[in-house]
Formats: sequence, C-alpha cells, structure tokens
Amino acid sequence: MLRTRMFWVMLLVFIGVSVYYFLLNPAENQQFFLKCPFYQISGYQCPGCGSQRAFHELLHLQIDEAIKQNALFVISIPYFLLIFLTSFNKEKYQKLRQILIGNKTLLFLLIIAILFGIFRNI
Repeated sequence: MLRTRMFWVMLLVFIGVSVYYFLLNPAENQQFFLKCPFYQISGYQCPGCGSQRAFHELLHLQIDEAIKQNALFVISIPYFLLIFLTSFNKEKYQKLRQILIGNKTLLFLLIIAILFGIFRNI
C-alpha cells in the first residue's frame, strides 16, 4: 500500500515538473529556474550544467538538441529510470540493484561525471 502510494506521488510530482519544463524554456526564462552555483563562481560548466535545458528539449522530442545541451544527462536517463522502477520491489530486484548502486558502479559513475565535466570545458 505504501509503495503504491509513493509511486503515485512520485508520478504526480514528475508530471508536474514535466509540465513546468514543457511550458517554460530554461534558455529563455532563466529567472524561473535554478542557476548552477559552480558555474556562477568559476565560469566552468559542471557535469550537470545544461540538464534543465536538455530536459526541456527532450520533452519537445528534440533529442539532438538535448544531447548538445548535456549528453551525460540524456544518456543517464535509462540508468536512473531503472533504479527508480526497481526501488518499488527491492526484494525481487535485489541482485540488479546491487549492481546498479554498488560501490564499484558508483565510483565508476563518479569518474565518468568528473571526466565529462573536465572534457566539456576544454
């Protein structure tokens, strides 16, 4: 019961956020969106910079534009979606979840994010 309720709450939040990002373009309406503190301080893009713009482009089915904004965000969507979906039945997907969020995997993903952050600023 609690898992079902949590799923519907998360789904409603996602739909609300998606409608917001669909209607407002972060590239044009910057005052309504979060600004990256790392970029504000350093002038360099962090691995997450462009994710809001990429999400907006994905909602408008502009996949090529979304990849230009933040390729790491676009590529990581299936990974995070799989983690989200398996979280509602942890017992059934225990082995898969150990792989998805294990220490080695998280270290590997951290290294990828750091390298992406470095190479996108070169």
